[in-house]
Amino acid sequence: MKPLHIALITLVAASTLGACTSNGTYVATPHQRHRTVAMDLDTAARVKARIQADERQALRHTVTVNVANGQAELLGEARTAEERQMAEMVASETHGITSVKNLMTLRR
Repeated sequence: MKPLHIALITLVAASTLGACTSNGTYVATPHQRHRTVAMDLDTAARVKARIQADERQALRHTVTVNVANGQAELLGEARTAEERQMAEMVASETHGITSVKNLMTLRR
């Protein structure tokens, strides 16, 4: 093998192992963590916009949406169980959401 090939193979192997910890798990770089957070914030904004656009929900402006790793968390109020379920359905149908944790309360 040529010295250049050996150097390239060594460089690729070293960069791959650099992300692996001693227990075999991989560590995200600061850039990867920043990108994940930015994607979660974008997804949360899209879910909130879709809920607020749904005029069937009277208290849609009280809903707060948090997203972490594709899991949406809904907080706020709904007047009926149907409105609460509609918000959950809208969230679950949004691209980028893998699961929804609905913590909305019913206003009496």
